[in-house]
Parts: sequence; structure tokens; C-alpha cells
Amino acid sequence: MTTAEIIVWTLFLCAFAFLFFFYSKRMKLNKEIQAKQMREYEEKKEKYTYLKPGILDTCPREDVGAAALFHCMRKEDEDYDNYFEKMNESEQTIFTIYQISSSLQGKQPSIHSFFIAPYHKDMVPIASEVFDRVGSHEIADLMKAARRFAEIIENDEEDDEDDPELGQYARYNFSDFTNEFVSLVSTTNLSEKIIQYVLEHKDDFYDENIPEDKGNEDGEGISEKI
Repeated sequence: MTTAEIIVWTLFLCAFAFLFFFYSKRMKLNKEIQAKQMREYEEKKEKYTYLKPGILDTCPREDVGAAALFHCMRKEDEDYDNYFEKMNESEQTIFTIYQISSSLQGKQPSIHSFFIAPYHKDMVPIASEVFDRVGSHEIADLMKAARRFAEIIENDEEDDEDDPELGQYARYNFSDFTNEFVSLVSTTNLSEKIIQYVLEHKDDFYDENIPEDKGNEDGEGISEKI
């Protein structure tokens, strides 16, 4: 092997060692971040599974939406077959928005998956309305058109550009609907609208019966109806 070849291979191996070291540290850091996020998630879930009256006035503002959602998720766990019909309007609003957002997870995320999943059948009729309730009217218009487009596909209908329910989204496919949804979520500050909605309807999220070991913050619970 010539001197030049030795130099080339030495540089190559050094570069490889550097990259291995860099990505190892990066992967370790990512795992630490994910572990921290998971711990925070579990802590908040435990803290907000039951909502003691007044807790939404005292918890950090950034936790308000999560608190309402964990409350709704607990109701789902307790009565999976009938939970949604037993929820009040405010609970249905937050939980439906969560389910729509969750449909964008996975390798090929699409709003279409929300409309075709049997689990969402009770939520589809209010998919547009829930965004109007929280004051996100742009997303409400988008979801109204997306729901109509889902019906067109399901029923194998002709795609009519003059369909009033499609409106300005007449030329959209579900890839377009998905991208537009993601864009509007960030540009219209949906998370802040959800927080404000929950605070305006906070009494709808408080639990009347809380196990004694499931109180908020101070660890106090109530075992009888308030």
C-alpha cells in the first residue's frame, strides 16, 4: 500500500470514528430527551386524570389543554363502548380535536384516516363544528370540505367543483387537506384557542367523584359527590 493510500484510509477511518462518536452521542441525547418527555407525560397524566374543582385556575396555563384531555381519556378508559355519548359538549369538543390531530401520526399521515376509522364514527358529524366552538373557523371550513370529500370518495360520487360544501377546496386531494390542516394549526394558534375554550368551560371538566388517592396537587381526593 502506498503512502498516499495509507493517508486516504487513515483519514477515512478517522472520519468514520468521528461520525460514529457524534451520532452515538446524538442518539443517547435523543433517548434521554424522549425518556424525560415520557416521565413528564406520565406525571401529568397521573396529576390530571381526575380534575378537582378549581384545579384549572391554579395549574400552569400551558397544562390546561392537557389536563382537560387526560380527564377525557380517563372517561374513555372507564367506559370504552359508551364514553363519547356520555361526554358533555365541551368534553366531546376537546376529545374530537385530539382524535383528528392524532390521525396525522404514522409514516403516511392523512386526515382521511380520521374519516374512515370506525372508532371515529360518532365524531365525524361534528368534525367541523368542534373547531368553530373553539374559535378556529378557518380549520372548521377546511374540515367541512374534507368531510364532504371523504363522502365523495366513500360513495364513489362524481367530484363536482361547484359543490358548495367543498368551496375553495374543490381542487384539493387528501394530501392537500392534510398539509393545509398542519399549516393552519400553527398559523392560527389553535393550542391557545383550546386553552381559552377549556377555561371558559372549566366546570364541564371537573369531576364530581374523585377517589381519595386521586386528588390534584395537594393529594386530597373526594369520595362523595360534590
